[in-house]
Amino acid sequence: MTLPEEFLDRLKQSNDIVSAMGAYSQLKKAGRDFVCLCPFHSEKTPSCHIYTDSQSFYCFGCGSGGDIITFTRLTENLDYIGAVRLLADRSGLAMPDGGGNEELFKRSKILEMNREAARFFRDALLSENGRAGLEYLLNRGLTANTVRKYGLGYAANRWDSLKSHMNYKGYDDAGLVEASLLTQGQRGLYDKFRNRVMFPIIDRMGNVVGFSGRRLSEREEDGPKYLNSSETPVFRKRENLFSLNFAKNSKKSYMLLCEGNIDVITLNQAGFDNAVATLGTAVTPEQARLLRNYCGEVVLAYDSDAAGQKATVKAINLFGREGINARVLRMNGAKDPDDYVRRFGGASFAALAEESGSAIGFELDRLKKSAGADTPEGRADYLKKAVNLLAGVDNRLDRMVYISELARDCEVTSAGVEDAVERAVKSKNRAKRNEERRELLRPAVKRDTVNPDADKFPGEEKAERGIIAFLLHSPDKLPVILRNLTPEDFPTAFNRRLFETLILRLNKRRSADASSLGSEFSAEETGRIESIRVENSVLPFTDERLSDYIKVLTDFKRLKNKKSADEMSNEEALEYAEKLKREKFAGI
Repeated sequence: MTLPEEFLDRLKQSNDIVSAMGAYSQLKKAGRDFVCLCPFHSEKTPSCHIYTDSQSFYCFGCGSGGDIITFTRLTENLDYIGAVRLLADRSGLAMPDGGGNEELFKRSKILEMNREAARFFRDALLSENGRAGLEYLLNRGLTANTVRKYGLGYAANRWDSLKSHMNYKGYDDAGLVEASLLTQGQRGLYDKFRNRVMFPIIDRMGNVVGFSGRRLSEREEDGPKYLNSSETPVFRKRENLFSLNFAKNSKKSYMLLCEGNIDVITLNQAGFDNAVATLGTAVTPEQARLLRNYCGEVVLAYDSDAAGQKATVKAINLFGREGINARVLRMNGAKDPDDYVRRFGGASFAALAEESGSAIGFELDRLKKSAGADTPEGRADYLKKAVNLLAGVDNRLDRMVYISELARDCEVTSAGVEDAVERAVKSKNRAKRNEERRELLRPAVKRDTVNPDADKFPGEEKAERGIIAFLLHSPDKLPVILRNLTPEDFPTAFNRRLFETLILRLNKRRSADASSLGSEFSAEETGRIESIRVENSVLPFTDERLSDYIKVLTDFKRLKNKKSADEMSNEEALEYAEKLKREKFAGI
């Protein structure tokens, strides 16, 4: 689908890419532009650049790049037209064709069904039939205001309560199944959520993207204690956090990460608006990156049982890889945050959060308990494991703090522990260098999924990118390039297709920026086009440079033709020689 350039210009003007990316990452000013941690891959050092002049972005780490349309495609998992329509809707622009888009319409319909289902569950909770659900929430210490704030509801203990209501509202069964509101069984379709207290899952934009239901019965045959919506076009549990719609606006410098919805709601009611929870899974890299956009520190408030402690260890390692400082809240006399607040109050929990120790301290305590450090043998075992742990701490000053504590615990000298840790650090660094060396010696593996031919023609592919960059920067150079080259002279398939597209667009006096090219290329391919523009932007666009690129490809063409000539018959070879002679003297 071809969209008018005027419309795309207005769309970009109405949707500033700096503001859009600022909602996903903390931006740092870099001259006229900005840098940030990339929203699309794990990293500790910002490698994603946002260019204000071109209203584009490019990540030097993972290769993602493009304009606001590409960014929306990646963050919302939409195709090109779906992203355009979403941006147009946000900015109040009418689409030129006035028509609909299947993918965007589907997402919009599911969000609409979720809103209606949330209203239905809420009304059911406040009805006579919802008394069991309301009593459960009130018995957990929640106030009526908190119930309203979170839009909590109740799914009746019936097979078709929601189905009948939604059908009456005009929603068909197929759509309700896709929205994960109905499920298919041996006896047909029935409500996915039954006899449960319902927690709407709301994203950062305020959309109800799914539900989490807490079972009221104690019978295991009635399903899991907590049941979440299945994956849908609008909901992926590994990419969402419960209550982030509230926590993202908190003025606190850290986030409280809990395991359960009730924990979060109880904390929020007690004044902790920075509490969030995962959705029935261990914390994921996507959720860690999501938190990284709003804070630099996370306090883990997991349950005090064995499963909670195991989850804490996994979360510590994950946050460390994402460059987020993690502290661990230790609750004595309570099994979870909800239990602690109800027993000891919000003020006591606030003190607990402020006093929460570092992740390193938590790990050392865990190792100490497991080793049984009250015996000489246990202390020796603890010391070995703790030295290995501290060797993995990057900051030397942090290591020194814990080295002193470790020496005191194990009744040895600090100098001895420091020496052991430094030797372990050197050993780890040596192992890392050896692995890097082995990686370099391994046979090259194709990693270029956009342009696989690049590995076979590295020099020619670089020249292709140079010529494409000239067309993006100086379209007036097209006649010069076409006098020497055709698309068939490009040995790599992706660059050849891009070159052909640019020729067609420029010959028709049409734009060749990321917004217009996005309709013909995938988001990953658009990232590659942006990389070509960025990597060449610092080089001079001179005639000499263009001639060098053209010469690389014309030399390759002649070499290819010569190889073909070697396989010709005598008659074909003579004809080819005459052709070369004519070409040689044609310009004289």
